[in-house]
Amino acid sequence: MITTLDAQPQESMEGDATVFHTVAACTFDSVEHIEHWIHKLVPRNRNGEFVKWSGGRRKRETRHEFVNNLLKHLNAIDFRVDCVSTSEGEMSWFAWAFYMQNRDHVSQRLDSKGKNSLAFQVTAERQLQFPVRRAGYLIWYHHVVRYLAEVQGIKGKLLSDNFANDEEGPGEGKAKAVSFVNFLLAQSKSDLQVSLPISDRYRSCDRLSDYFCGWVNAVRWGTASEIQVQGLAKVEADPRKRIDNVIFATNLTVVDDKGDDVTEAVKAAVANGSANNGM
Repeated sequence: MITTLDAQPQESMEGDATVFHTVAACTFDSVEHIEHWIHKLVPRNRNGEFVKWSGGRRKRETRHEFVNNLLKHLNAIDFRVDCVSTSEGEMSWFAWAFYMQNRDHVSQRLDSKGKNSLAFQVTAERQLQFPVRRAGYLIWYHHVVRYLAEVQGIKGKLLSDNFANDEEGPGEGKAKAVSFVNFLLAQSKSDLQVSLPISDRYRSCDRLSDYFCGWVNAVRWGTASEIQVQGLAKVEADPRKRIDNVIFATNLTVVDDKGDDVTEAVKAAVANGSANNGM
């Protein structure tokens, strides 16, 4: 089993509590299975190259072509799609809940550009540091992967190039973000770990998850065309339920270092916007 992951928008939170982020997880039996459906569904440009959801000059036409291709082959679809969306206001709550429960291992500081950052002590000798919006995004992303494993039962290999800010090659920055997500997953005893695609063939495997996360996020955000909105409704109404499309929120209990339940206080801070200024 191979699951490809992609997200819209990518990389970090944008500082707007109303913005939605969506991860699409597409689960297949094999690489050949992935490639079969990419060739069936993903539009190409005039040069015969596959076009991404956000790519090309004819975005509206290629997006509609993808929707129409999917509806045409809907009865034959034999892979699973899980779409998980969360608003940045709710993502802030994930991040603050994590921070308040791990303050012995997390510190706030300014980075080399004077931006507020969070540093995480992952071993006695090693820290990983990220700008707060990037850190909040990665904390949320790890919760999404846990949801996919624990609620949706996804197993096997996870492929994601959703960490493009990671440095390549040797050095301290290599695969820093995916290492942090995998560290959090290991700490939560998850069986899943995220792998970066390391060959051209694997880098091409996320084309369907790219379309699904872009499509669902456009509908969530209210920027989708009527064809896209109606098309998603038809896919979701399919009795075989090949697509699961949820809004993901947290219901954590936060306890401070004195053992007091401070959940409502943190929720109030997030709702009032004070938490969003940092996360």
